[in-house]
Amino acid sequence: MTRIAVCGLGTIGSQVARLLIEHRRGVEIVGAASKDPSQVGRPLNEVLGVDGDRAPVVVDSVNEAIADGADAAVLATGSFLPDVIDDVMLCARAGINLVSPCEELAYPFRRDPKIGAEIDAAAKGGGATILGTGVNPGFIFDTLVATCTGVCWDVSAIRGRRVVDTIEFGENIHLRLGIGYTQEEFKGGHEAGTIAGHVGFPESIELVCERLGIRLDGPVTEEFEPFIAQTPAPTKYGAVDAGRTEGFIQRATGRAGGSELVRFELLLHLRPKEAGYEPADTIEIDGRQPVRLALNPGMDAVVATSAELVNSLPGVIRAAPGLKTVKDLPPATAWLGELNDSVLR
Repeated sequence: MTRIAVCGLGTIGSQVARLLIEHRRGVEIVGAASKDPSQVGRPLNEVLGVDGDRAPVVVDSVNEAIADGADAAVLATGSFLPDVIDDVMLCARAGINLVSPCEELAYPFRRDPKIGAEIDAAAKGGGATILGTGVNPGFIFDTLVATCTGVCWDVSAIRGRRVVDTIEFGENIHLRLGIGYTQEEFKGGHEAGTIAGHVGFPESIELVCERLGIRLDGPVTEEFEPFIAQTPAPTKYGAVDAGRTEGFIQRATGRAGGSELVRFELLLHLRPKEAGYEPADTIEIDGRQPVRLALNPGMDAVVATSAELVNSLPGVIRAAPGLKTVKDLPPATAWLGELNDSVLR
C-alpha cells in the first residue's frame, strides 16, 4: 500500500483527495493538512463528504501531515515558489516524494535558478523526487505541445489557445486571477503583482523550447487585458457586479532566432459562451508537416489538474531523486489497477 499525504484542501487539493479515495487502488491517505479552521480537527472523509472509516484527521501543517511517514505528498497550497518553498524543502529533506500544482515549481530554472538548484540539491540529499505539474503548466501547453511535434520534420511556429469557463472556481482563485475587480483595481493590482492572471506561461514555453533543443532569445513576454461585465456575472459565491472584471485574455510570447516562435493565449471568463467564446483547447504547429489539434470541450481546469497530480504519482515515486520537470518523466497516465502495477521500465 502506497502512503500519501494531501496538503492543502482547497479547490484542487480536495479533488485530489476525492480522486484517491474513490477512484484509485493501492493507496492510503495517511495525512491531510489545511489552513482552513473549519476543516482542521475533522476526519478527512467528513470534510470531503465521502464514505470511509480510515481517513486521517485534518491537521494544520505539512509537518504534522507527514509525521507518520508517507511515500509521497501532494502539495496544493500556492502558485508561487515563495509561498510553498518551506514545505517543498521540508519534504525534500525528509525524503518524501512530492507533486504540486505550484506553477512556478514546474520550471524554476529560469525564473529563480538559485532556488531551483537548492530544491534539487535538497531532494537528492534526502532521496526525494519533486515535480511541479498540473493541466497548465504540466499538460496542455507543454507536454501535449511537445508530443505533437514528434510527427514534425521541422517547427517554424507554435500557437496555442485555451478558453476556460471559470464559474466553478472558488472566490480566492478568482481574486488571484483577476476576476471581481473594478478596472482601476485590476490595473493597480496587476502593476503591483497582486493580480497575476495565469501563472505558468513562461514555465510552459521554457519546457517546450528546452524539449526541442531551442534557447530563447530572452525572457517570455506577456500581455494582460480584462473583460468587464456589462451585467451581473454569476459565481458559486454570489454575483460579480456589472462594471467589474469577469475574465481576461492573457498572451505570452517566446522568441528565438530573432522571430516569434511560440505564442500562447489563455482566455478565462465566467460566461465565455455568452461572450462568444467556445471553451476549447487548440494547438497549431507550423512547418513542413503542420499539426492542428483541437480539444472541444477543453480540459476542465480543476478536474484535469487533480487528475494530472494523482496520475503523476507512479512516475514520481519511481524516479531518481531530484527536482524534475514533466519533460524528465514519462507522461502521466491514469492508473486503474494497483499503483504498483503501473509498469514503468
